[in-house]
Amino acid sequence: MKKNLVQMITMTVVLFLAATVAHATPPGSGGGGAAPIDGGISLLLAAGASYGVNKLYKNKKK
Repeated sequence: MKKNLVQMITMTVVLFLAATVAHATPPGSGGGGAAPIDGGISLLLAAGASYGVNKLYKNKKK
């Protein structure tokens, strides 16, 4: 239980620190246009599908 809590706190701190570093460009700096989000969404969908199939396979195996 304690190990899981330490892992969750560590991951939360890392994500908050990453969010402060990864910021958008300021307005008027020239980098106009829309961000391509199609590739990221398709990767997330593929990862979620593979995770779901893996969970179903493990549950059926039990």
